[in-house]
Amino acid sequence: MKLRLPKGHAIDLSYTKVMGTIALTEDDTRSIEDLVMLAKSFVQSGAEFLEVGAKVGCKGLDETRVSSVLGAVLNAVKVPVAVNSNSKEIIEQAINAGVAMIITNDGLASEGVMDLVKDSDVLICLHYEPKNKISDDEDIVAKVSEYFFERIDACLEAGIDRKRLVIDPSVVNASVSARLKLIGRLESFKSFALPMLVAIPRQLPKEDHFMNENRVLSLTTAIFCAAAKSVQIIRTSEVAEVAIAIGFWQLMSSKTKPYGISKAIVRRLRTLRDTLRDLKNHHKDK
Repeated sequence: MKLRLPKGHAIDLSYTKVMGTIALTEDDTRSIEDLVMLAKSFVQSGAEFLEVGAKVGCKGLDETRVSSVLGAVLNAVKVPVAVNSNSKEIIEQAINAGVAMIITNDGLASEGVMDLVKDSDVLICLHYEPKNKISDDEDIVAKVSEYFFERIDACLEAGIDRKRLVIDPSVVNASVSARLKLIGRLESFKSFALPMLVAIPRQLPKEDHFMNENRVLSLTTAIFCAAAKSVQIIRTSEVAEVAIAIGFWQLMSSKTKPYGISKAIVRRLRTLRDTLRDLKNHHKDK
């Protein structure tokens, strides 16, 4: 499977990729220079995509902050960059600046956004975040699937090519049990025949004490997603750890892969090893 990017570029999705997430909040004190350094470190640590946007639940963030950080990151890295927003103003500025993907949790339903996006060539990631918390008694997969059916149809009816669509079934506003059930049933979403993203560790419920104390579970989940071949891109702020976990798993299972891909995975792991060693030495010098 290949993901077609704007301007005729494409990325091979034959093995799971990592998207480094830069989440902004209204009380974020990091400078743009700090965030650019973070973006570069994500790329050095194995991220092949980057994402810039407001943290889930953050509603007081100045839109100009997102646009400023996004512009600086786009100028600093060579990997595809996504913006996570429902705002028409931010999305318009992002498209003009050269983003590769729009991540939206309202399915481009905000006024004027569908028309704006359909006339571009950016990818569209449909992400579901319900207004009301999903309980244990509700079928979370059915709810997410219903949302995807509705918004995919809306995009197609608006004239958006299906090849520009990707999906992300990650849900935060749900019970602990419901969110874990969703991870276990990710293969259900293969029926949409679209590339799939999943946010880890965000999908893991931090309100569960055991999971919050044992963050290694996020790496286990990442390996599960890669092994099941249901997820093509993992969105994470824990780039180095997730990239190494996925790369190591892919290396162990490489006997079933074409020789060229196996060599590519080995090179990737070596690069990650050398990068992490350099980063550790840099911190020691400080």
